[in-house]
Amino acid sequence: MTHARVVVSVVLALTLAAAVAGAAMPAAPATPEKPPSANKGKAGTYECKTSNAQYNYFVYVPKSYSDENPAGLHIYFHGQGGGGGAPNFGQWAKHFLDAYNLIGINMQYTDGDNAKDSGGKVDAAIEAIRQTCADYKIVFGRGAVGSFSGGGIPHEKLLRKFGRTAAGGPSLCPFNHSAPYDSNFWADPVGMGLPPMSWFIGLGTKEWDMGKPTLGTTQPKTAEHLFGAALKGACPDVYLKITKDKGHSMSDDDVRESAVQFHRSDLAFAPFIYEKDFAEPALALIVRQANGQALGKASAALDALLAGAKTDAAVKAKAEVLRKKFDERIEAIFTLTQELAENDAMLANFYGNLFAQQLGSHPKAKEIKVLLADLRKKPGTQAALQSCVGFWGNFHSFLQGPALAPAAPKFLEDVKTKCGEKSLVGKMATEMLGM
Repeated sequence: MTHARVVVSVVLALTLAAAVAGAAMPAAPATPEKPPSANKGKAGTYECKTSNAQYNYFVYVPKSYSDENPAGLHIYFHGQGGGGGAPNFGQWAKHFLDAYNLIGINMQYTDGDNAKDSGGKVDAAIEAIRQTCADYKIVFGRGAVGSFSGGGIPHEKLLRKFGRTAAGGPSLCPFNHSAPYDSNFWADPVGMGLPPMSWFIGLGTKEWDMGKPTLGTTQPKTAEHLFGAALKGACPDVYLKITKDKGHSMSDDDVRESAVQFHRSDLAFAPFIYEKDFAEPALALIVRQANGQALGKASAALDALLAGAKTDAAVKAKAEVLRKKFDERIEAIFTLTQELAENDAMLANFYGNLFAQQLGSHPKAKEIKVLLADLRKKPGTQAALQSCVGFWGNFHSFLQGPALAPAAPKFLEDVKTKCGEKSLVGKMATEMLGM
């Protein structure tokens, strides 16, 4: 098969994967019921206990949260001995929690050792998630999980809990984004059976040889697994951010870039309606369709309900609330597609086809298809797609420790030129050339 045919096959696989994801309508996200605590609806930042006296967590509630504006989740695992920072939500509040209406959970393990009783630590994290879902209106399935250093151990084990079940059915997952920031995340995420999500993977050149196995081995390997999956049609929103001269730390730029990815996969994969608020029979199916990414069908059904002369006044009032939420979601989807069409051919192709499938016969689907048709006509689009595929397929040969292999710079310069510095792959190429 020629390289050009490989590119066509990958793009077709991405388009087909987008169509399948767009057509999916999973069961309503839920967690096992847990009674509310004394913190139910509490504002601000506060400490919580779990059933294990050594394992605590802190909660941050953004001002944007209310009963009328349910939130998603963000959970974070500190590194070894880093639990003292659990009360602090600075970077998370700035880039994730306040920006995207997410309630933050920072786990605090007072023994300071993520490797000790890691299963128990994960159980405590699940307890924290369940309690937060009981105390607030949480759109389960809309969220991010992150970790630093040794926090990658519970991070990895937590994700395994939400992978595909042994029987082959999906296990409901609270996240659409995962971010091992300079973390001891050692498993192949592709083998976990997780739903589609975006990935941020942070690494500095001055921490390359830290850990056993080293971060310089495991972080690129995680990216390599995900790039390989992208070649087969999985979500291509994978960012291995290698920062020259960065030591063992998590930069503000890391968190900001990770949050940008969260926004994309949030619109593509995550539910956005708190279903219990719309439990009336006339609304429940519509909401399940919308949360299952069949947004076009849900929107058309909502229009019909609002136009019905016999629709109950109370139901119609709730339907108007949904109408506003649907319209805002659809407009955000279109705006994102426009931005990607300008800056990133590969992500525009993947997300754009996914959004068009989700919107079905909605007028905005036609506008998205026009954007994608115009993108295909641009002189450099096919070269950008081909270069992106080449980057994924050859990534394993680029690095020799915290430096580039001799043949890599020329290849990466070509990637940077053809994909564009604003594209995700172009950013990675630029950062690797900076090594």
